[in-house]
Amino acid sequence: MKLDTEFIQLPFKFDTDRLAQEVRGFSPEDWSAHPTGFKGNAAIRLISAHGGPNDDMGGPMLPTPFLDRCPYIKQVLATFQSVFGRSRLMLLAGESVVPPHSDINYHWFTRVRIHIPVVTFPEVSFHCGDTQVHMGVGEAWIFDNWRAHMVENPTPYARIHLVADTSGSAAFWDMVERGYRPFGKNIDRPFEPEFVPYRAGLKVSIPTEKYNLLDVMSPGEIEWLIEDILDDLNAAVNGQDVNAIARFSRLLKQFTREWRMIWSQYGRESTGWPRYRALLDNLKKEISKIDATLILASNKSRASFALFGRVIAVAINVDHMSGHAAAVHGDAAANTDFPIDPPLVPATSSPALPRRTSRNDLCSCGSGKKYKHCHGALA
Repeated sequence: MKLDTEFIQLPFKFDTDRLAQEVRGFSPEDWSAHPTGFKGNAAIRLISAHGGPNDDMGGPMLPTPFLDRCPYIKQVLATFQSVFGRSRLMLLAGESVVPPHSDINYHWFTRVRIHIPVVTFPEVSFHCGDTQVHMGVGEAWIFDNWRAHMVENPTPYARIHLVADTSGSAAFWDMVERGYRPFGKNIDRPFEPEFVPYRAGLKVSIPTEKYNLLDVMSPGEIEWLIEDILDDLNAAVNGQDVNAIARFSRLLKQFTREWRMIWSQYGRESTGWPRYRALLDNLKKEISKIDATLILASNKSRASFALFGRVIAVAINVDHMSGHAAAVHGDAAANTDFPIDPPLVPATSSPALPRRTSRNDLCSCGSGKKYKHCHGALA
């Protein structure tokens, strides 16, 4: 989600001793490899589609058995008064990075990711845009993941964050408005973080997303998503092919008008699905004929990649609504030849610092596509 600044600290402080205790309850086999295969990146899935061992972003989200083993993590999540989507413990091994990327797909248009460091070190840096911060242990942060961002862990120890995806609530966004913006409008910290202790015996229920994708996207949402892409593109017009921008814009306007026309006849009825699919296929074909590379102003991603991730890939989601796309599927355990058990000790053979992502590597956004098809402008 686009924010008014790169980083915002939220007014809470959590009991990291208790968080670390719950993390220590997991075995190395419980950690799953990053879906794109980045070395040194691993996760414990706490909330996932259907509560299963998957990294899907769509479908009914449910707590996994791992979350049921973490009473304090449940209390931490409940503090934010929000409904949660995909949420995990995320581990970044020593001498590893999360490569630079922007989160441009549909999932992120209305969501932010809350980061709560459980195990970290002063040398660990989180970069967003042209800024960087160190997120302190037990703090809570959100950041503008539409902008290019990355994480560097130069230490020989693993860094572990609790991360939770949410669209928020009225109470949550009021809290964000009061938050500390180290590079924004209130650079002086406006609060003393409220400490949230572990309360033994307190049981909480975590609301999770049930409706995050429609079988057929409505015309209003299509227009909203596309208008945002065009606004961003037009802000970067200097130095770009203005004729290509005009053609791209015209194609998208024609597409939204046709989508609304089909919607007025069929709405979400299955008899209209072939018409919607044909319209999407034609849009992909026509966009591919534009030779110029059109770059967005705010994150230097390609406009066509943003269009695919936000609209084309998710405008019809029949499989998700029927429960097929988010079926439970297993995967290989992560390579856990790095320390995960606080207090942390140096790894006996710490993974080498990976090179920056190449255009032929898989993208880290979770799309399963090569980097050049998602964020090639950042490669």
